[in-house]
Amino acid sequence: MSDFEMRAPIFRSRVNLVCLILLGVGVIFFNPLQAQNQRQSLTLRADVQKANAKTGIITAAGNVQIVYPEHQLKATSAKAQYFSRERRILMEGDVLIEHAGKNLRADKITYLIDEGRFEAQAHQTKFVETEVPIAK
Repeated sequence: MSDFEMRAPIFRSRVNLVCLILLGVGVIFFNPLQAQNQRQSLTLRADVQKANAKTGIITAAGNVQIVYPEHQLKATSAKAQYFSRERRILMEGDVLIEHAGKNLRADKITYLIDEGRFEAQAHQTKFVETEVPIAK
């Protein structure tokens, strides 16, 4: 029996294992139910992110972008924290929020997700700015 013939069953096993893994990954990433749930998820992008599994807090810093389609929310800031257990987002540093056609700008904004309420505070800019389109 040649060396190749002896290794062939092992090679086939590895190929089958790789195919099963790829199939599993395909089910995970291309599952229509998961894609539907992704539309209801909050996306957080930043230069640096840290997550604490014990506290349920995700901290993001540098060029923070938040997208929350379910709540018609887009935001940018220098720093943000998502408190998953309290269901709130704290954004600091030149915060701009676009929400349902309205803009809100402040140094610090807290978004209470379940209440759909914003709390804005000014520090450096000394004011909070709200831009609301007025219908004719």
